[in-house]
Amino acid sequence: MAMRKLETEVLVIGGGATGTGVVRDLAMRGFRTILVERRDLSHGTTGRYHGLLHSGGRYVVKDPQAAIECITENKILRKIMPECIEDTGGFFVLTPWDDPDYAPHFLKWLPESRYTCRRNQYPRNASPGAIT
Repeated sequence: MAMRKLETEVLVIGGGATGTGVVRDLAMRGFRTILVERRDLSHGTTGRYHGLLHSGGRYVVKDPQAAIECITENKILRKIMPECIEDTGGFFVLTPWDDPDYAPHFLKWLPESRYTCRRNQYPRNASPGAIT
C-alpha cells in the first residue's frame, strides 16, 4: 500500500487543549493545518487535568522570574474570580527522592519571589493518610 502524501503550511503535534486550540486559530486565519495525535484527542496531559492553579513554586530556585510571573497571575485570578477558586493553602513537598539540597535553596529564594511559606515537619515514615 502506498503512503499518501499530505501538504500543509503548519503541522501541529498533539491533540490536547493547546494543540487543538492552535489548529483552530490557525485554520480560522486561513492557514492549511494538520493535527496529528498518537491516541485520542486530550489523551495526554489535558485528559489528566487536576483543576489546581499552578503556583510556580518549583521555579523559585531555577527560574525566579517565572515564579514571580506565576504567583502574580495566581493573585490576579484569585482577585477577579474568587468564587471559582477554593484556597487549599497549597503544599510544597520535599520527598525522600528529591535532592536534599533543594529545600534550603527554595527557602532562601522565597522572599524574593513574593511567596509566603510556613514550614511543617512530618516524620519521614508518615503515611499519606496521616498528613492533614
